[in-house]
Amino acid sequence: MMRTPREQRQLDQLAELLSAAGWTTVARYELSPRLLRVTHPALDRTGLTVHVEPLVARNCEVAWFSDGVGRYLGTCYQLPQVMAAIHDLLGPLVADAGWPVPADALPNRRNWQQLMKKGLR
Repeated sequence: MMRTPREQRQLDQLAELLSAAGWTTVARYELSPRLLRVTHPALDRTGLTVHVEPLVARNCEVAWFSDGVGRYLGTCYQLPQVMAAIHDLLGPLVADAGWPVPADALPNRRNWQQLMKKGLR
């Protein structure tokens, strides 16, 4: 049995949270690096592409979510911060289109705890 790559599991977890908050996500795992496209029905062809980038500091590797232009959105352990960053980037565009903006926070604490029990390993 082949194990799912860590980057894919981390993107899956982010996608699940973003979808629950009202964003549209499309996984592009056949590409290198693996990508997660985040958008909204109000945004015709506009969106944000997110990938996982490992950074090493003090002999410790930490996976960061980064967007297509190189902005670091947060680590894999800072999902609320990553969601807020995505909301800050795409939310104004959704609002300008006249649609309600998806939540910038986790959907509810219970779902968050269940997702964290699945782990990021």
